[in-house]
Amino acid sequence: MLRPSLIPGMLAMIAGNLHRDVSDVRLFELGTVFSGTTEKVEERPSLAFGAVGSLPEQGALKTGRAIDFYDVKGVVEQVLARFQSRAVYFDRFPAEAGLTPEWLHPHRAARVAVDGATVGWFGQLHPREAAARKLKEPVLVGELNLDRLYKLPSRRPIAKEISRFQPVRRDFSLILSEQVIWEQIDRAMAGLQIPELVEWRAREVFRDSKLGAGDYSLLLGATFQAADRTLREQELQDFQSQVVDAIGKVGARLRS
Repeated sequence: MLRPSLIPGMLAMIAGNLHRDVSDVRLFELGTVFSGTTEKVEERPSLAFGAVGSLPEQGALKTGRAIDFYDVKGVVEQVLARFQSRAVYFDRFPAEAGLTPEWLHPHRAARVAVDGATVGWFGQLHPREAAARKLKEPVLVGELNLDRLYKLPSRRPIAKEISRFQPVRRDFSLILSEQVIWEQIDRAMAGLQIPELVEWRAREVFRDSKLGAGDYSLLLGATFQAADRTLREQELQDFQSQVVDAIGKVGARLRS
């Protein structure tokens, strides 16, 4: 008997942990799966992964919370980022189309496509499969066909020389509408393309009725550093102005 998928084994491992009072589970498995006929058996490498429970607190924008679909999507994106490709996208099909694997929830699943070819699926476990294993918590699982990814050239890691000059941190206290999400701020900062802007992150999120209906406060931290010189105050002021202009275009304003 040759396994056509790693998913059944992954679900058995997740269930084994949950039934032994391990509430937070994040697992992966690399293995070989098989297809074809008795006359010609085809084998290929596969990657399965599963998660259930909560994520630990990781920062102002990543407090402790339940693992969701987009966390798993982020893991898939990290794996795909290791390979060079022309296009990566995620899509789904209507439940009545019958294209979504039977072990996935028909309305909470996504296909992974690279350069037009399907390389895997992921999403929430189908309620039928969860009930069969007595799993009460939402379980997120997925499987990638590594043989298709291995045909792509891998990305080479690039190491940058560490600067000998002092970094300078500037904080921006912002007021934003709840409609403005971090992705917009992140994209605006990346679009500046300032070589000396080496890092930016959300350092604190604050919500209070005094800020106004539908508004929240965000402390944005930016770090500037040059590889060949100590930054002067005039340069830093110019960088700060560019940051304020960029984030202002997406709806952020400085908190007075």
